[in-house]
Amino acid sequence: MKKIVSFYGVFLNLMGACFALPLITALIYQEPGSIRAFSLVMILCFALGFAIRVICGGNINDMEVKPRETYLLVATVWLIASAIGGLPYMLTGVAPSFFDAFFETASGFTTTGATIINDVDAVPKGVLMWRSFSQWLGGMGIIVLFVALLPKFGIKARNIASAETPGPTVTKLSTTFTGTAQRLYIAYLILTGAQTVLLMTGGLNFYDAINHSFTTMATGGFSTYGASIAAFNSNYVTWIITIFMFLAGTNFELFFVAVFGSIKKAFKNEEFRLYLAIVLSAITLITISLMTQGGYTDLFQAVTDSAFQVMTITSTTGYATVDFALWPTFSLMIIVILMVIGGSSSSTAGGIKVIRLLVMGKLFKREVSMKLHGRVVDDIKVDKRKLLPETLIYIIGFISMYIFTLVLATLVISLTDPVGLVTNFTAVLSCISNVGPGLEAVGPTCTFSFYSDFSKFVLTIVMIAGRLELSTLFIIFTSYYWRPYKV
Repeated sequence: MKKIVSFYGVFLNLMGACFALPLITALIYQEPGSIRAFSLVMILCFALGFAIRVICGGNINDMEVKPRETYLLVATVWLIASAIGGLPYMLTGVAPSFFDAFFETASGFTTTGATIINDVDAVPKGVLMWRSFSQWLGGMGIIVLFVALLPKFGIKARNIASAETPGPTVTKLSTTFTGTAQRLYIAYLILTGAQTVLLMTGGLNFYDAINHSFTTMATGGFSTYGASIAAFNSNYVTWIITIFMFLAGTNFELFFVAVFGSIKKAFKNEEFRLYLAIVLSAITLITISLMTQGGYTDLFQAVTDSAFQVMTITSTTGYATVDFALWPTFSLMIIVILMVIGGSSSSTAGGIKVIRLLVMGKLFKREVSMKLHGRVVDDIKVDKRKLLPETLIYIIGFISMYIFTLVLATLVISLTDPVGLVTNFTAVLSCISNVGPGLEAVGPTCTFSFYSDFSKFVLTIVMIAGRLELSTLFIIFTSYYWRPYKV
């Protein structure tokens, strides 16, 4: 038990170190308020972390965490990170209340990208750096980062990290999960660096380039400008970000298959092929809609806007170059569908994930086959590998929980904020899928600041639950979790 409590101490120390980047940014741009805020929070994290480690013992090597403890540990780490990460927003006056700061930070760590800040351009650069960096930290996973940085944590960390990893399965890229985490972060770092260089080639300064690379690869969508990507007025920048959003929404494990195996093998991956088909189909359909119903006359611009918005929604990044809420209804329906689907498993994207859509399609096909051929039952296979019955049950259970949470949360926030069905429904949808923008009052040019503190808290919990694949967070609120004899 002491090792588990000590885990929080080490985590707080690590989180304190993460505030160094925004503090350096504040020092460079000479922002006294931000310097004080980040310095105080760093001191608080280090002081609490060291105190916990002294009291409980700082050695967490080979710490073994039981499955029941895993859920509590992961859920509380994300809640603690969101609470502490919100302090700089409060200390600098960017967020007027705890609930606003909690919402903004959770939106960062979960890479949702929804915001309560009405004037982003007036926010200190140090705070904006923390805003972007928090998304980059949460993109691959807070605890996955922890495991990658602390090799001695060992293979027994697999259950902990798996509880926050997007997707129904976690593939080994190494003999230990620590090795897998390190390889994933190497790919993450390389892609982030490559995008930064390409954006600077397009005329962005280093500050804007690194911020937008952080939030692109994390599929987060926070920008340093209120106008988002439209502020750059550059098709080159738009296409670079579009390409990297596509990569960020791809299963990261395929990068290693392509580099150390073969590109042909990566393209044979069923999930990737469906992901590519969805993206290309959506771009084509929306382009046709814009040219025939949306008032577009320039085909290249229609393709550019369509491709960007399809990728920003599919990858659940949440950037904007245009107000797509004004697009034809047909285009909006496609966007809502993409919000639900999201990106690939083991990517930084949200949504129900393409792999689950693929499996549900195979289940539907099997059901039709059984109706036509009686007792004939085909195994469900993905990439020629048979899926276990428990995997199928988990996928069906996740989708059921997703729908239930979406409907219930919409109903709950409608009690205190009856601002319209489309607004509330897409607000919850964007939070549970970690997308960012919704429609109408929470569209791409709007913020969530008008919601009451109660609704902001509910939406914050929905964001964290969505990022943790729902069950990791919600299971600790069930009676079965606290009554072992019932499990």
